[in-house]
Amino acid sequence: MSRQELSDFEIGYEYVRKRYSFLSNHSSQDLWKLGTAYLQTRGANAELSRGMGFYFLELGIKTRLTEITSDH
Repeated sequence: MSRQELSDFEIGYEYVRKRYSFLSNHSSQDLWKLGTAYLQTRGANAELSRGMGFYFLELGIKTRLTEITSDH
């Protein structure tokens, strides 16, 4: 799929996935805070920002699941 066919949400999600997956080393709380901040963006770039925020929240959930399973 070409970039022209992607929605702003998808472009934001893919951008963060490709460039910032190294942040999985951070705590889930830090990732949730970052994701929440991106989700609150308003205006012309809101949909792009929501895609980015969604990825950070998803990464935070995966990180938290890893934290939980490694504790047991």
